[in-house]
Amino acid sequence: MFSFRNSSDHEDEDLKIIVIRPGATSYDYERCIQGDLSVRLTEAGRGEVRLLAEELKTEDIRYIYSSPNEPALETAEIISRTLNVPRKRLEGLRNQNQGLWQGMRVDDLRRLQPRIYRQWAESPLSVCPPEGESLFYVTQRVRDAISSITRRHRGGTVGLVVGEPTASLVLCCLKHEEIHHLWDHIGNHGCWEEVDVVSENNMRDDFQKRFPKTLFSR
Repeated sequence: MFSFRNSSDHEDEDLKIIVIRPGATSYDYERCIQGDLSVRLTEAGRGEVRLLAEELKTEDIRYIYSSPNEPALETAEIISRTLNVPRKRLEGLRNQNQGLWQGMRVDDLRRLQPRIYRQWAESPLSVCPPEGESLFYVTQRVRDAISSITRRHRGGTVGLVVGEPTASLVLCCLKHEEIHHLWDHIGNHGCWEEVDVVSENNMRDDFQKRFPKTLFSR
C-alpha cells in the first residue's frame, strides 16, 4: 500500500486517518434513521465521547475534522479539547440527508417498504431516499473532502468525526471496499477505526472504476 509523504515535520510518517463515530443520541438507541437532523448527544453519549478521548490520547492525533451535524460537532469539541488539538468542520463530511426516512426506525422501514429496504442493503448507490440526497452525490463530496484532507496532511494522524451512514461510506472509500449493507451500521456510535491512506491518484482511479463517469464530470 502506498501512503503519502511530504517534506514537512512528519515526512517520515505515513498518513493515517481515524474515523470516529459520534457519541450516542436518542435515535441510536432505537436504531432510528438520523440522517442530517440536528440531534444532541445524550448524557450517556457525552460520557462515551469522554472515554473515547482518553483512548485516543495514545494515537497522536494532530488535527480533527468534523461533519457539520450536531452529534459530530459535539463529539469533535470534546475530543479536541481533551487532546488539545485544532478542529474544523468540513461541509463535505455532512451526513446524508435521508429525506422522509429520517426519524423512522430501521425495522419500521423494513416492514413498510421491504423492496426498498433490500435494494438499499444490496445496492445503496441505486437508491435515493424520498426527498433526500442520492448516495452518488454523497460519495462525490466525501471523495472531495478526503482529497482536500490528504493534500493538506501528508503524514501523521488526523481524525474524522462522522455519523452513519456516511461514516461507513468514508471507510469504504478509504479501504477501497464495496459499498453495501449500510443498514447494519445504523445505530453504531462511540467507536473508532484507523485506516492507512493510499495515494490520492490510486483512490481516484478506484472511484472511477466503481462509480459512473458522470458522477465525476459534474
